[in-house]
Amino acid sequence: MKVCLCNNRFPPHVVGGTEMVVYDLAVQLRDRGHDVSIFTLSDARSAQTAVVDGLRLHSMPNTNIYNQFSHAERSGLKKALFGAVDTFNPLVFLYALRHLRRLDIDALCTNNLKGMGPAIWLAAWCLRIPVVHVLHDYWLVCPTSTMFRDGHACERACNGCRTVSAPKAWFSRLVGHVVGVSNFVLERHRRQNFFAAAQPCVIHNARQPFSAVPAAFTEPRKPFRLGFIGRTDATKGIREFFAGAAAAQTDNLELHIAGRDNEQILDQLIAEYPGLRVVRYGFVPAQDFYPLVDLVVVTSMWNEPFGMVAFEPWEFFKPSIAFTSGGLPEVFTAFPELTVPRGDVQALGKLIRRFIDDPAFYRDIAHRCHDRRSHFLPPRQLQQFEAVLRAAARRGEEAGAGVIEVDRDARS
Repeated sequence: MKVCLCNNRFPPHVVGGTEMVVYDLAVQLRDRGHDVSIFTLSDARSAQTAVVDGLRLHSMPNTNIYNQFSHAERSGLKKALFGAVDTFNPLVFLYALRHLRRLDIDALCTNNLKGMGPAIWLAAWCLRIPVVHVLHDYWLVCPTSTMFRDGHACERACNGCRTVSAPKAWFSRLVGHVVGVSNFVLERHRRQNFFAAAQPCVIHNARQPFSAVPAAFTEPRKPFRLGFIGRTDATKGIREFFAGAAAAQTDNLELHIAGRDNEQILDQLIAEYPGLRVVRYGFVPAQDFYPLVDLVVVTSMWNEPFGMVAFEPWEFFKPSIAFTSGGLPEVFTAFPELTVPRGDVQALGKLIRRFIDDPAFYRDIAHRCHDRRSHFLPPRQLQQFEAVLRAAARRGEEAGAGVIEVDRDARS
């Protein structure tokens, strides 16, 4: 099968977890004997080609009014113009039409499309290439991609978001199969009339182990190290993390925080909670951070589409606990006792305290989490994606045969 995977970023350009998920899938499909190419977005106004770990990579020119991956400040007007162009960029359509025609693929698998937009889908439709789209965030229904406003997760799209997303919903009818990384994110889109003609399914994210050398269980330290990794902002619940740690009401606790403090909030929180000992790392690779802590807390206040940070620590026998935000409960289906209602810092503190005070409980959960880690390994995900891509390719062949038959009848 000849497949093209499309995502707006691809290693070595990494801004989040999606790039690595797409990379892992591409490598596995290639190793299974499929012909795999990558279609992504350049940081420049010119196209670029490269080979990344044996994968053919083509980056199309960045033709919107700015490159969204740079960290420059932008006015509200510029952001609005960017979103309007992104809804349907004719330059993207023409470029994708030419590039996809050259590829002659059996199926196109699109992922995060900010900066490229639904024009990719129309180009594929014109060429009768079946499309599988994977939902990793909320960009299609919300310009910010987070559905988070004024410190709260949006339970439904506001009128403004509904208006600007309506054209994208229309273009989504060109997609044959839609994959949600969680039931939650899939239903959020279908509730807004996205992918009305698509076959839906859920394939949870997976991640390769960080190390080829198996980790060993270690007893928690004294003081107990409570870990937070990610952006220290309102969406990730850094304030709730501090409040939950304070609610544990114990001196045997030390907070270890890894992540960029772009909003400069950590100094303020440390001042508000002088009784908490805090160790700050800044940005640290996840595989280096997890062995340093005893328990990872995922206090997301936005609706995490899935949240790989919740299962990644399990590789190192490090348990995790989380708020029931978005798709996070789907990570913890095997042990729902490790989740608490979103924002309930008292329940969070009580659960943290149990891990500290009950070594047998900690030991049992650590081993169960480690065993469960195998559920989120790429081979399982590969089988599911391969089945979806094959189904899409078959539908494409049937549709193509139907078009040829209609043309023959018309000529007679």
